[in-house]
Amino acid sequence: MIEITISDAGIAEVEFEGALTSEDFAKVRATIDDYINRHDRVPNILIHMHAMVHWDSPKALQDHFELVKDHHKLVQKLAVVGDNPLLAVVPEMADHFVKAKIRRFPESKLAEARAWLESEGDEPGTFELLDGFPDDVVAVQAKGIITGKAYADKLVPLMDAKLEKHDRIKCMLVVDEQFIAYTGEAAWNDMLLGVRHWNRFERIAVVTDIGWLRMSLRVFTPLVPTEFKLFDLAQLDEARSWIKR
Repeated sequence: MIEITISDAGIAEVEFEGALTSEDFAKVRATIDDYINRHDRVPNILIHMHAMVHWDSPKALQDHFELVKDHHKLVQKLAVVGDNPLLAVVPEMADHFVKAKIRRFPESKLAEARAWLESEGDEPGTFELLDGFPDDVVAVQAKGIITGKAYADKLVPLMDAKLEKHDRIKCMLVVDEQFIAYTGEAAWNDMLLGVRHWNRFERIAVVTDIGWLRMSLRVFTPLVPTEFKLFDLAQLDEARSWIKR
């Protein structure tokens, strides 16, 4: 089932649930085309997925592809909202097929997704350097939508500058309510950064209360050949002391 509404701000909010039918995609097409004809502009799109969905027939799948083919060059932005970890790869996969700029947001950041769709630019996030640490520590806070550009422009140069002066370094990452989302490109760059310097991290601390991030770290940190510790946000001072040792 698909429900679609278009706000006064020009955002088409689409909710997916269960089996998707040809009739669903005909309704979406008619609603969007009617808005374009009445307002002479194309709405940005917010896809709200509470759970993974499926097509009820090959015809529904075909209608879905045709809808995307007919409109993807017109839509400027598309936000995917949902907590399923599989949704993290949607923007990177879709980038190969559609022209629209695509970002994924967790359920708790629905308001930020709407604000991003209403804004003119992309407004990617960044890593903000934290003060008060020894020279062999890279301590940063993730803010906004973290993309591969945030790694290339900010984190990688920080790491490289520290590693020119120190054989091994320590890293602390703070991820709080100012963080919005993490793109697949950022995850890939994160992995490459770790592989590239796998034996030059003395210890790593991550400070966050975000459930999916904590769960992911618990799965992958046994593969990291360095001392690692996960802290709650309430333990920020403890994390600072631990990383300074």
